[in-house]
Amino acid sequence: MYLIYLCYFAAEGIIYPFWPVWLKSQGFDNGGVALFMAAAYWPQVLFGLGLSYLADWRFRQLSVAGWVGMLSAIVIFLFYLPKSIALYLILAMLYGGLWTTVLPLSESYLLERDKSASHDYGWVRAAGSLSFIIFSIAGGQLLGLYGQGIVPGMIGLLMALTAAACFLLTVRHPHVGGARSVKVARPDWRDLRQYPVLLLCLGSAGLIQLSHCLYFATISNSWATLGYSATWIGAFWAVAVLAEIVYFALSSKVMNLFSPLRVMMLSGLFATLRWVITWFDHSLTSIVVGQMMHALSFAAYHAALMRYIRDNAPESMRAFTQGIYYSLAVALPMGILTPLAGSLYDQIGDQAYLFMALISFSGVVTAFIANQHTGRSHESRILFRRLF
Repeated sequence: MYLIYLCYFAAEGIIYPFWPVWLKSQGFDNGGVALFMAAAYWPQVLFGLGLSYLADWRFRQLSVAGWVGMLSAIVIFLFYLPKSIALYLILAMLYGGLWTTVLPLSESYLLERDKSASHDYGWVRAAGSLSFIIFSIAGGQLLGLYGQGIVPGMIGLLMALTAAACFLLTVRHPHVGGARSVKVARPDWRDLRQYPVLLLCLGSAGLIQLSHCLYFATISNSWATLGYSATWIGAFWAVAVLAEIVYFALSSKVMNLFSPLRVMMLSGLFATLRWVITWFDHSLTSIVVGQMMHALSFAAYHAALMRYIRDNAPESMRAFTQGIYYSLAVALPMGILTPLAGSLYDQIGDQAYLFMALISFSGVVTAFIANQHTGRSHESRILFRRLF
């Protein structure tokens, strides 16, 4: 599992800081860059739900992750074809539908291992975050030497290595990623209506994640506009992920002290504060402080959500629950809002972060409602049955 996470987040260490910069180097404005990034979310609604459902029912999670990771690598290399808006949109949708499915499938298996005490989720995720740091810094250095043109090649290579790591684990341990290659019972997704607090928890996490959409789409280009080089941009991202590593490494201890829903409320509050700071202060100190807050605005809610899914999602649909989160709570809203946020940023600049602050605070409210319903699950289930 460590090898899979090291390779996966190495690819992410290039994608998050430098993919928007590479797209802008192709002549697109912030709205155009955001559109291509949003296009990567749109198909995940179908891919994520479908593949995660099949992983719970018929196939091993890591085998599926390996195949979609390899296909993702092929798609990324196709970005070297002559530039075309239509072609880029198609490739972005294919890459997004495939690559963004690798993580929920891998995390589903990792949560099984975490629950059986075979792995510690926080430490494995922290190792992945360390890989992100190394490659974001190294990527910045390589871009300084060889230019933006190497970005798709680096990403595609690391995606292929991620797929190879998934295949290697399934070969060495034939029963990983699911105890059986064929599962008899077909999961019924309607059973999730019996878990209203879980659905509210997914919604809260989705809103906090959604508030990051403007940040992911524009922040690297914003820093470049302020005069920071690719090396500095990679270093800023490294600061964020270093803070994330520290939190993930300590997340099990935090979860022993506070309930996941309370952690999610605090995470949403820190996300709100982070976007307010990003709005009114552009100094180097504020950039560094804001990046350090990534531990609380992102890592805290994510670790809390994974713990809640591990302990409360139905065992027969744990991968599908992950698919619902990444598809309906993340991909769908991110795919809709990201291009709008990018266009809004082109019009009003950093004031757009005030809208992100409102979104993150709505995640706090949703987590609060979920926490209030904890312990009153019977009444909550009756309510959800009436609504749905």
